[in-house]
Amino acid sequence: MSLEVNPYTLTIPVSLPPCQDGNKHDGNSVLVDESFSRSVPTSVISWGFQDTLGSSDPKSSLTTAQGVAVGCQDGSVFILRSSQNTATPNISVSIPPSVNIPEPLSPPTSPRRYRGLGHPSSRSASPSSAKSALSPFQVTRSRVVSSVSIESAEAPKNYVDFDEEQERLRGMLKGKGTRERHASTSRTRPEKDWIASAQASPASGSSLKREDTRSYLSAALSPSSSTLSLSNPPSPTLLPAASPEPSSAFLLSLRSHVFPPRSGPGNAVTTLKAHNGGRYFSCLQSTGSLSVHSTIDGSCIAFTLVEAKSKPIPGGKAQPTPSVLWVWNHLLVAASDESIILFACASPDELYPTNQFLDPSASDTDSQSRVAAYELHLEPDILSGEAGLEYLGQWTVNGPSNSIGLRAENDHSLTLFHADPVGRLVSRSLRISDRPPTPADLPESHSSTHLPLPNPFKALKALSTDNIPGTEIGAVPERIELGEEIDRGELGLTEPVLGLRAHDGEAGTRLCAWSAHELLVSRWSPDAVEKLPVVALSGIQDVRWIDHASTLHLALPSSCARINSRRPSLLQTTPLAAYDTATLAQGGHVISTRVKNGRRRIHHTVLDPLSTARGEKEKTRTLWKSRGDTSAPHSTPRISTTLPLELDLIVLGHTDGRLRRTSLLEAAQGADAPTQWSNLALPGPILALDVAQNPRTRERIIVGGADDGTIAMWSLDALKLCARWTLFTTPLSRVISLHEEAVGRLHGCVLCVAQDGTIAVVAVDGYQFVYLVPASAAPLKRIAIGENNLLLTYADGRARLWDTQTREFWRSMTVEKADELVRQGGWREWNIARTFEGKGTLWAPGYGSPDVGKSLPSTLVLDVPALLKQLSSIAALSGSGSPSLDPKTKREKTRALLSILLTFGISEGIDTICSESLSIRPASVTLGLASPQTLSIVPQPNASSLWTLSPEASADRALAILASLHFLAQFEELAQDASTVMTFYAASIGQLVADHQPPSLPRLAHHLLHTQSAEVRHAVRLLLDAGVAQLTDTETNEIVETWQQYCEFLNARLLRADKERDTERSAKAICICGFIAVDKYSLLPTSTLTDIAKSIALYLHDETSPYRSLAIDLCSRGFQVWQQYVDAVEMLRALFTLATTSKKEAIIVPNIGVQARSAVLQIAASNTPLFMTTLAIDILNPRSVQHRKSVMQLVIFLIRKKPLVLYSNLPRLVEAIVKSLDPNSSASRDAVLDSATEILSHIVDTFPTVDFHMATQRLAVGTSEGAVVMYDLKTATRLYVLEGHKKRTTACSFSPDGRRLVTVSLEESDVLVWKVGSSFTSLFLPGAPPRQGHGGSEPYKTLNFHIGEAAHMSLEATLMNVKFEWTADRSVKLRIRDTTLTFST
Repeated sequence: MSLEVNPYTLTIPVSLPPCQDGNKHDGNSVLVDESFSRSVPTSVISWGFQDTLGSSDPKSSLTTAQGVAVGCQDGSVFILRSSQNTATPNISVSIPPSVNIPEPLSPPTSPRRYRGLGHPSSRSASPSSAKSALSPFQVTRSRVVSSVSIESAEAPKNYVDFDEEQERLRGMLKGKGTRERHASTSRTRPEKDWIASAQASPASGSSLKREDTRSYLSAALSPSSSTLSLSNPPSPTLLPAASPEPSSAFLLSLRSHVFPPRSGPGNAVTTLKAHNGGRYFSCLQSTGSLSVHSTIDGSCIAFTLVEAKSKPIPGGKAQPTPSVLWVWNHLLVAASDESIILFACASPDELYPTNQFLDPSASDTDSQSRVAAYELHLEPDILSGEAGLEYLGQWTVNGPSNSIGLRAENDHSLTLFHADPVGRLVSRSLRISDRPPTPADLPESHSSTHLPLPNPFKALKALSTDNIPGTEIGAVPERIELGEEIDRGELGLTEPVLGLRAHDGEAGTRLCAWSAHELLVSRWSPDAVEKLPVVALSGIQDVRWIDHASTLHLALPSSCARINSRRPSLLQTTPLAAYDTATLAQGGHVISTRVKNGRRRIHHTVLDPLSTARGEKEKTRTLWKSRGDTSAPHSTPRISTTLPLELDLIVLGHTDGRLRRTSLLEAAQGADAPTQWSNLALPGPILALDVAQNPRTRERIIVGGADDGTIAMWSLDALKLCARWTLFTTPLSRVISLHEEAVGRLHGCVLCVAQDGTIAVVAVDGYQFVYLVPASAAPLKRIAIGENNLLLTYADGRARLWDTQTREFWRSMTVEKADELVRQGGWREWNIARTFEGKGTLWAPGYGSPDVGKSLPSTLVLDVPALLKQLSSIAALSGSGSPSLDPKTKREKTRALLSILLTFGISEGIDTICSESLSIRPASVTLGLASPQTLSIVPQPNASSLWTLSPEASADRALAILASLHFLAQFEELAQDASTVMTFYAASIGQLVADHQPPSLPRLAHHLLHTQSAEVRHAVRLLLDAGVAQLTDTETNEIVETWQQYCEFLNARLLRADKERDTERSAKAICICGFIAVDKYSLLPTSTLTDIAKSIALYLHDETSPYRSLAIDLCSRGFQVWQQYVDAVEMLRALFTLATTSKKEAIIVPNIGVQARSAVLQIAASNTPLFMTTLAIDILNPRSVQHRKSVMQLVIFLIRKKPLVLYSNLPRLVEAIVKSLDPNSSASRDAVLDSATEILSHIVDTFPTVDFHMATQRLAVGTSEGAVVMYDLKTATRLYVLEGHKKRTTACSFSPDGRRLVTVSLEESDVLVWKVGSSFTSLFLPGAPPRQGHGGSEPYKTLNFHIGEAAHMSLEATLMNVKFEWTADRSVKLRIRDTTLTFST
């Protein structure tokens, strides 16, 4: 199985009820327990147990989280952690490490230093100590730093006064320096002592009722609320309604069931290694899948597929890959100050026939091993998918893989050693070269006002290595430098060496080698290898050094032994209960797992030599025991595989061999939902399903198979069994529908692929079995079809070519030849390892399982943005050819989605709103966590369990809920209730859930940078605002101070050649700091605000930046802040340009133009003077004619959307438009004539204070001071100003003949009549208004009226309710709301 989870979308795993028995009380926790009990463990690691030597109390002196990870044969990993140590502070904000701007061309200041390879204190050569500076108390707003010891802060075990401790710890933090603060400000996945969780008392119910829900929630997010009111619960009555996980007598609790990128049969976990004191772990699988995960929630931090690569030969081409099937079974770790180096080791598959292809390079591989090296950078609080495993190189070792080891030298290099096939110790030096230098950064521009310039380096693209003949495409240069092999002499065993371990000490290196019946300890000095006496011992499985290399612990099949390594002798043998797998932990511990009475157990055995000397029995305690009994039979058939086709159409395969057709909501309801079953059952559990279409009848057919190798076809509509064959000896694993014309003669067929690689070709039309393609000794990796050719690529580096027309095998070739053939074109490919890829809004991530206790087969992955896009009102935007849905269907589908996402049982008031007002019923499903190519199924014994898992899990679930509620709020009758529930999940849920993990700010920023859904973006902004509002002043300063450094060197980073990761982090820093600065700018220094503002301006002016949307968003929210630190006019002009862009490439989602226009409206309303000044300048003095036209288009947009913004500045705007029509500049006038005419037309239609007379080309504009300005559009000049009203002019209008102009002022209750036609006096007084009446009289006639309260209305109301209507040249009607006044002029 390969999980193709898009890291840039919001996906939520949904686990359906496994059967219809109505068992809803325990969530999926028992199911995950049963899944663990039925799994076959292959590897186990532990962390945090070195501090509890000899302690029988499971809660004694625990200062760090303890945990165990168990890898299984199906490729999945179970994570168990100490349930008391999994909480975090109230606000989750990831603070990255401090960084310095690297000098690209300068060499490193010091060589790479490797720490303690082989020392007991660092089992996996972790770059940090196992102890961490963790908070021993749950303090609401303070954080314990590394300088505070546990002893000085820990209270008595039976009582903790949190109020007193809160003040005490705040006092301890006073005077802490900046460097010290940065060392302990990580709050994405921090931990706390068990006491805090143990003291939290669950509440039986919430005092938050329906009647006070809205008032409380509105207060929580009101602008007047202070930071303090959001930081702390307002009263002790706000306790969670749902009880937390019941307290257990066991130290550990099962936290998550993790499915790495490649899981399923044949992908067994072979090695697990812990890093950073148990914060992360690496997982190596037999097929070469290497992934790094968080131990908090199992999210995937980094992933790569280790494959055997051939060395390039002179000329640029690579050597053919030897035909060897490698099994990756060993992982070495070397930690330096800069990074962690992982060495994956492999040995040939014992069952694979050697030299079957007469390959000379593969003739002697039985005794060889393969080593591949990768570099891992684990920065603090790195998010899922953000780390990288950089390939360093690989090579072949002549010896068993379990004998390969590393030793750190005094010159900071590494020595790689191993035992050769004849039992001699061989070593060679190993150095890691630095990365090739990148081109020097371009000089930083300190101007925030520049426009995008052409890239002068685009012309150099033709000089890249892509166009150099003979250069291998995709080749990565190796950075590993290996020295010559040095023979150190014989190890001294008389049998073949099975394993070799080393320990670096002050006196040199000690080696422990073992064979089937012997164990030998040696001292390795620079001159020779000194062998000590051989100890006869059989069945050794693993060895660990303890007590500074004086003692060895050995893992035996049913016991654990201690060996004196100085004078080799057996000191102690401790019997162990029969176990499936075990690990030797630090400090003399054995962590083992087994199944007893149908329940899996995790045991911890302390090997204490003092207890043995006193004759006491070794102490073994049970760390965890499953609640699910796998020995009990299940009478109800359970889900064994899923086939989601639509939201309303899901086909479920069951363990009894039958199919069930249902919808997502019906499946989520469990026993309460109706169902449709297939008519006949297969002889075993159904494990794989897919849908194909009959090319003749267009009927959709379900193709699937059972665990006995049966293949069957059903009709989708009636679930009627149409055909069945028993063709395979292994279960069906993949169905490929061939509906494209490019597949040649196989068009209309399906390929049924078994787990062993056998392929059955079946014709859908007529249900005919065509032929069978036999399997290979190696697993099948890829299928390619081109016309009449079928090309199959296998994991041993070979490929087979078949003729689909004659059904004959043509020839075998190397994988390099196969790749070259495919690159020629005309092929359709399928990667078999990617069994289930994400398709559409709902897809199945897992492989089928015949085991009734597995949890993945009943899990679906829901793509929330894709579903909301599908439900959008416009079919064209949804991307589907189907017509848009009616409003009722949209509501029902959104309610079905929310019934799955919402958490019922936390607040009684919110539950009432959801069930009664929004008609949302709770569903019997549980939600998990999706990360790039990885899924984590989370046991949830109660409703709030997922909210306590990790900040990332809380962020994803909150985003999904808020985005769905935002979509539901578009229906007017549901808007108020939906907004209330949104506010609860955004700001209040943390006060009602014990140990709540607040949404991670970096995770939210990640979604804002990459999501394309308007609903999700709105939800991100809401959660960011709520998260920032709850930060204290101290937290705010610390966060901004640390993230600011990424903004400081953004200018240089944007211009680097290799900039993807740097700009990603910089954009995230700008997002976090920008949202904080908008809300709390008074707390930040000027330098910080300047850095943020300049970075925003850079993004606005960079046409190639993918983060312009972020810059527009921040401009809209905080323009009044940024305008003080950058050229505000240039920032506005950049927004003007983006708002009026018409480039096709700009029409994307989120649409930059739409977002920029929204920002312009926001800025125009909040900073009208600056906005209008810029608008007028750009109309009168544009950079270009095109720029002037763009600005005029923006004016039209403003008139339509926010006319009141322009109301008070109409005279200024109109004058600028009139002057742009200057007839003396004919070219400019012709270019803008259409736009100017359109603007004036919109102005006249929208504003009653402006009127235009066509015949005379006169334009009259009333002002707020009472004057009326008259313009002549023929000459583009101002004629005169009519000053009659003392208060605001409400409306004006020309008479039909253009000789009269009437104006009205509601505030004065006067109508003025002006003569504006041509007269004799205008020849002598140009620019003066014509006079009315005799000399000395007023130049207008006054008409009074009184209409009472109707005359008092707002500016907005006057736009719609005041207008003149001329009935004749001298008669006019004035309509004011429902009142009509008639005047004679």
